[in-house]
Amino acid sequence: MYTAPRDMSEDQLNERVPVSVAKWHAHVNLCFQPDGSRRRMTRKLLGLKGTIATESECQQAGGRFVPQAGGWMIHVYPFESTPVKIWTH
Repeated sequence: MYTAPRDMSEDQLNERVPVSVAKWHAHVNLCFQPDGSRRRMTRKLLGLKGTIATESECQQAGGRFVPQAGGWMIHVYPFESTPVKIWTH
């Protein structure tokens, strides 16, 4: 995985790994457990795969809203057979 700070511009990201090669992404608008634990909710509302995407929904569910978790990233699969598979999101 390639990573970059969240405040980097698209031009700076492009210098690190060109956007013509891979798509930079960030995990945004997340709702987590209010206590910071990783325990699972029964309805899968919270976390990276959660269905809550707004701060108000997160507050109503009793969660902790995070606008962006971490910085920018690109996943790399170096042992794949084609460039498309190597740089897939």
